[in-house]
Amino acid sequence: MKVDLSVFNKKWLLYILISLLLVILSSLCAHSIGYNKASVLIKDKKVTADEIDGEIKELRSELRSMEENVETMVEEESNKQVELDELQIKYEEVSGLVSQKENIQKEVDTLVSQVEEKNGELNKISGEIANKKSELDTLNKGILAKKKEPRTLVAGVFLAGKDIPPGRYKVEPVNGFGNYFVNGGSKVNIILGRGDDLFLPEYVFELDEGDEIEATLSVKYTLVE
Repeated sequence: MKVDLSVFNKKWLLYILISLLLVILSSLCAHSIGYNKASVLIKDKKVTADEIDGEIKELRSELRSMEENVETMVEEESNKQVELDELQIKYEEVSGLVSQKENIQKEVDTLVSQVEEKNGELNKISGEIANKKSELDTLNKGILAKKKEPRTLVAGVFLAGKDIPPGRYKVEPVNGFGNYFVNGGSKVNIILGRGDDLFLPEYVFELDEGDEIEATLSVKYTLVE
């Protein structure tokens, strides 16, 4: 029996082609179905490819937000660093001023101490000056008392302590000449006058309380030291 191989080969080829076509179609369907229906386990739940894409998009959005936050934080850090640098400069300036203030305060304290010392010396000197002024005033009063206006007594008899205060006197003739006695001549016995060697133009003596004066001319009495 003779077999027609050409017909067999054609049928076999057709069968192979159909089988391949079915396999391809099956693969395409399986891929399509698998892509749309496939799922994986994420965070203990199954999600599809579309859900995964959504998660990825959400994560990317969060990533962009985080990057923006990081940029903001970097900018803030830069600004804070600038502020810190400025504060450091101010701190150094203030520290310098504080140091200067301390030095100035030391100088002021030294000057105050010197002023107090000088004030003490000045007060001491002022006290000495006051004492000297008091002594000078006392002397001036004595001098002023001694420099009172001269007193003139006419010719006559007078008593010291009644008619004239006791004291050291310089006596001078007002005009002319004449005798001048104290205590009857026992204390003073002179002739007052000018223009003659026999006369005395002036005479100084101590007039005591109770002394009796007798003069034959007007006499000027001047207190002296």
